[in-house]
Amino acid sequence: MKRAAALLPVVLFACLDDAGTPLASFQRRIGSLDVEQIVAVGDGLAAGASDGALFRSGQERSVPALFNQHVTGGLDFAQPLIADPGIAIDGEEGGRLALVSAFPPVIERLPRGGPLDSALDRPYSNLGVPGALLSEALVAESAASSISGNPFYDIVLRDRGTFAEQVEALDATLILLWIGTNDVLQYARVGGDGELAPGLPTPVSTFASVYENLLDRLMAVTDQVVLFNVPDVTEFPFLTTVPPVVIDPVTGEPVTVTVIEVVIDPQTGDTLTARREEPVPLVGQDGPLAPGDLVSLGAGPLLAEGVGIPASQGGSGDRLPDHLVLDLGEQALARDAIAGYNEAIAEIAVARSLAVVDVHAVVEALAEDGLVSDGVLLTAEFLTGQAFSLDGLRFSAKGYGLIANRLIDAVNLRYEASLPHLRTADLPGVPLTGR
Repeated sequence: MKRAAALLPVVLFACLDDAGTPLASFQRRIGSLDVEQIVAVGDGLAAGASDGALFRSGQERSVPALFNQHVTGGLDFAQPLIADPGIAIDGEEGGRLALVSAFPPVIERLPRGGPLDSALDRPYSNLGVPGALLSEALVAESAASSISGNPFYDIVLRDRGTFAEQVEALDATLILLWIGTNDVLQYARVGGDGELAPGLPTPVSTFASVYENLLDRLMAVTDQVVLFNVPDVTEFPFLTTVPPVVIDPVTGEPVTVTVIEVVIDPQTGDTLTARREEPVPLVGQDGPLAPGDLVSLGAGPLLAEGVGIPASQGGSGDRLPDHLVLDLGEQALARDAIAGYNEAIAEIAVARSLAVVDVHAVVEALAEDGLVSDGVLLTAEFLTGQAFSLDGLRFSAKGYGLIANRLIDAVNLRYEASLPHLRTADLPGVPLTGR
């Protein structure tokens, strides 16, 4: 049944301010927002996935968990916790990634953990499913019933009903809806390979229709829903770290060749010679890569073996597989889809008077000049930027903290609240070492 917010009792709870000291007791109503039963619906970003896995310490720093802790002290927010080092996502085996050596950086995948609370006799409050596609959100309640066969549905939804049915069972008062990124990320992650990502990116018309239908179901429970839009995944460090050129392993700088250009002066008829240094491009399936092509982090092991490097530069001369390169045309297709998704989300939000967390703007700022949070500059640089985790595809705890503060801003504006920001300084970025 739909929550009647005006009839809810007032309950007091403690909270912390930006300095980590107790604030005056808050009511269970924050401004006009009822936070008695917060429920998150979405994908791995909502779940707090990071370092290529879903694991307890990451889940406890997911945006929904951070927000719930901030406004209720952590009251009544069950998550499908996975024992560290967690369960790998993106079709990988094992657990999370770990930076076991900083200089030079060495990343290893740890062994697999397992679920800690799979016998919970009610739906989880965080229904974020790593790998979830919006296109299956209306029907999936298990791996078998999902379009993708995603095993995380068995861990999170546990065949107890769809997202909407479980939200209804919880009688949610506030829903955080963060879904849709995988509908383009899964395409970009595999270099736009149609065999590895069939039907993706999800057509904008399909996205808008399913999103609205899902929202109809959720808003039958409560009209207090906050939406999260889709970031530009082509700005994720997974795709921006490896340049499309040959790098000298000693200097870390691009290898260049001298190009001599001979032209005839049209006025004098003299022959003019110009010399310039140009970087040597890596070699993909269609030949030398273009300057704007994006090479994924997954290419690292092959590049170390000389694949993608011309024989003239000491490489094997073998071409990089297509799924490791997102070319300019594929990037344009991905960005067009993202723009369409976000336009649809914005229009739906305006029509229904819902708040939107602009994740797209956060990632754009991280990729351009970075964002200062608690006196620390966070960027989208891999490892050093601290905003993204070791997989280069999902945020670190600090990055999720940034998004949580944007959620707080959206809630304050829409619901006339005055919540302080949480301290991202208290959240870890990328650990220098550790197994």
